[in-house]
Parts: sequence; C-alpha cells; structure tokens
Amino acid sequence: MPHSLLMFVVCAAVLGAGENLIRNGGFEQTDPADAARLLAWGRIDGLGIRWLASPDGRPGKALRFDTGVSEKAMVASWKSQGITDWDVPDASDGPIGATYGLSLYSDAVAIRKDQAYAIEVDHRGPGGGKIWVRGYAKRGETMKRVYEAQTELPSDPAWKRTVYAFHPTRHTPQVTEVKVMLYAYWPAQESWFDDVVLREAAVGELAAEDARRKR
Repeated sequence: MPHSLLMFVVCAAVLGAGENLIRNGGFEQTDPADAARLLAWGRIDGLGIRWLASPDGRPGKALRFDTGVSEKAMVASWKSQGITDWDVPDASDGPIGATYGLSLYSDAVAIRKDQAYAIEVDHRGPGGGKIWVRGYAKRGETMKRVYEAQTELPSDPAWKRTVYAFHPTRHTPQVTEVKVMLYAYWPAQESWFDDVVLREAAVGELAAEDARRKR
C-alpha cells in the first residue's frame, strides 16, 4: 500500500473513533430520578421493550424489542406505565410489528453546522430493525422535526454492527439538535439493540455512504 494511502486510512480510523455524543449508549445506567427510565433515553414499558442482560454471554445489558406483542397488549402496557408518547387507535389483537412497530428515542444532542456525523449500533435477532436520526429546529417557541435519516439493520441471529454516515445540515442548515430513534417492526419477532454511538464522521465516510446509496 502506498505510504500516502496508508496515512489516509490510519487518519480516517483515528477520526472515526471520536467522542460518543450519545449518553448511556451501552444502556448500563438508569435515570437517578426515575428508575423506570434509562439515563438519557425515553421510558421503557417492560413488555414490548425490556432492559435485560445481553444474550449470548455478551457483557452488560441491552434492549430487547418484541414486536410480536399485540397492539392491545402494548396499549395496556403503555397506560400501566404512564407512557403517553405512543398510542394505537382501535388497537387489534394483531402484532404491533405489522403496523406501528416499537420505538425508543434518545435525549436530544446538540450538533454543529456543516458537520457530517456517523451513527453506529449493534443489532441482533430475527426481527426487523432500523436506526433513525431525526433533526430539529426552533419554530417559534417549540422544536420542530425538519430532518430525517435512517438505515435498515440486518436481521441475523448473531450481533452485527451497522455504521451509517449522514449530514443533518447539508440541506437543512437550521437543524441544531438531533435525537436517535431505535425502531423495530417486521417481521414481528425480537430485536436486540446495544452500544449506540453518535460521533462526528471520519474523512470519507459521508462520501462513501453517498456513493453506496447511488448504486
């Protein structure tokens, strides 16, 4: 390998190991003020989304999403936990993964204008999953969602890491903060999530992602 190319690869790897902007991306801490809430993440209901020891002997804890739970059971679980973020009108006995899926948001993270970012996550399970990044801008007195980026996660019985580069202010320069959303849907089975990282993208990561999506 030419010396100049080697130096580029080494520098990109170093830049790619930047600071994780997501708090508690490994799901190891609860909120000191609310034991039902993971630190820096939304409330989990304990039925559709559960905080458990990681499978396969993986150290620590992870989040298990079960989209095979019925819509009616999920509505009852949300109500019992006082969760008002989600609802299913005219809930049925069918699996939640066939319609709405299950979601969990991180707390908001401030971002820099004209900076590309990368999101990383480990996913395991036969169920279908996605990772979303949603960007927000001030509109009057409230923050409004004006940007979205998302990528599919592989359905696999083994843990697989997905890395996805995006640029929230390239076309929406008004974005000042983002939230990461973990999402599980179809097929309606279990999906596990762990080790979420949001960081500034390394040199070339965004260009590589742009090229991949054009293929």
